[in-house]
Amino acid sequence: MASVLVDTSVWVDYLRQGRSPSSLELDLLLEEGRAVLCGVVELELLQGVHPHDKPALAELLSALPYVETEREDFRTAGEILGHLRARGIQIPATDGLIAAACLRQKLALLTGDRHFDQIQHLPKHGPQKP
Repeated sequence: MASVLVDTSVWVDYLRQGRSPSSLELDLLLEEGRAVLCGVVELELLQGVHPHDKPALAELLSALPYVETEREDFRTAGEILGHLRARGIQIPATDGLIAAACLRQKLALLTGDRHFDQIQHLPKHGPQKP
């Protein structure tokens, strides 16, 4: 089964004890060992976590497979963001970089962030339907 990069939006809900479909899907991905992490998501999570919760979060994240960001990802993200801007759409550069890493690594993305809907050819991973 393929690995899935989990975006910050899903992690935030999951860490707040959310029971959304995406949070439940993350539970399943963790059980199956299919959830992967990238530096941008780790950065976003660690910057926003309460200092008291940081050690537990760091331990959880360090157990996940890690996708390195490469120069190619920054170039691809720049192209993605440039194409969107030409259409009058602006999304955060961090989201462009996450999308570029997914595209290069052929990973699906589990996210609750609608910004990613604007990026063509980005495989999305959603909660499994019964």
